[in-house]
Amino acid sequence: MNISKKIAAIAVAAALTVGGLSATQSASAAEIPGTLTVTPTSGNVSDTYLFNSIALDIGAVAPYNVLAGTFAYQNGVEMGSLANARNAGNVPSTAGTSGLNGSAAFHDRSISPTNNFVSNKQLTALVTPLVTGNWELRWYYFASTTAPNRTTDPYVKLNMTFDSTTGAWAVYSAPAAAVASTTSLTAQATGSAVTLKATVAPAAAVGTVSFSEGSTVVAANVAVSGGVATANLPAVTDGPHSYTATFTPTNAANFTASTSTAASVYVGAIVQSTNVTTSVAAGAGGGVLTLTGVPASVALGAATLNAGTLNASGTLNAVVTDSRQLDFPAWSLTGQIADFKSGTKVLSGKYLGWTPSVTGAPNSVAGAVVLPAPGSVSGLTTVSTLATGAPNNVEVSNVSALLQLKAPKNTPAGDYSAVLTLTLI
Repeated sequence: MNISKKIAAIAVAAALTVGGLSATQSASAAEIPGTLTVTPTSGNVSDTYLFNSIALDIGAVAPYNVLAGTFAYQNGVEMGSLANARNAGNVPSTAGTSGLNGSAAFHDRSISPTNNFVSNKQLTALVTPLVTGNWELRWYYFASTTAPNRTTDPYVKLNMTFDSTTGAWAVYSAPAAAVASTTSLTAQATGSAVTLKATVAPAAAVGTVSFSEGSTVVAANVAVSGGVATANLPAVTDGPHSYTATFTPTNAANFTASTSTAASVYVGAIVQSTNVTTSVAAGAGGGVLTLTGVPASVALGAATLNAGTLNASGTLNAVVTDSRQLDFPAWSLTGQIADFKSGTKVLSGKYLGWTPSVTGAPNSVAGAVVLPAPGSVSGLTTVSTLATGAPNNVEVSNVSALLQLKAPKNTPAGDYSAVLTLTLI
């Protein structure tokens, strides 16, 4: 009972699929759902038999239950039949069930030793020869024994392939999906040279890698060997650089293309030291106005990169002693820096600024803060006040200034020095 119900359900489904064709047969041929299998699944036109057996897992549905036939199609065009037509009365018991009486949903016809209803023709005997490429094996169910209509009657198909050069045929097998690849990138600078190393996974992926900086390709089509592609860039300008690597597979059916995330590198090292010297103008007037305690040099130390600039700092100290009479004019201590130099390299003095301070003398006042460029226009290259004061018998002013250097981060490397001139009047 369970088997009958299962067959009835399949028959009803097939009738719904092709029932629209039974009335007028005006529509085009309808492919119906079903599984068509053959043995063997591959061979050659030189083989004695094309197939040993054919199996179909659904039976015919009225009115397409009077005749069945097997045909070859390529590019939608019939190329010819592959075996004798079958009807309910001409299939011997040794050939299997016909599938035309509607009671058998499965039919298999094995050669023992031959079966003209399976395959009694070679592919070379088709009316129109196959060409290299895909083709279809179609199992038709017909509504007429005298006028089978392959334009309107339903069929089940099996996709096949053929090679006209070798004569090989096979049941079509969809190619495996391409394996996804990944690409990673490292960048390393040595002096002005940059080495780019792309690692492609899986290591079996074959292809090339192109390296780019922005939209500019800096090394094209570098072969991948053992999962690695390397590019050496010999003369790269100083400063920051960012690169990406793109893998292109030799066979896109085997592996996908992939692009790395950006790898950044900084080319060129910036090391800077300063030697700041000073000259002092003599005081004038009936008392003594002196400037002492000025060091021969002020070392700002090695510049370090922070917030986009190369920064260095140091402290300048000086002592102003004013023993002039009370009716003498106030004094002013100013400073001005020349450009820094390291051999032929020049760094503008505008990148040096200071923060003055004064202690020990109530009548002395520290000068204004001067920011290094671009915080100010010219930094200490313009004469700037370090401190001012009025005479008060003998008064000692301890003057100091925190010197701050903020140089551009692309400043050439070197040991720089500049002359800072202090003037007391």
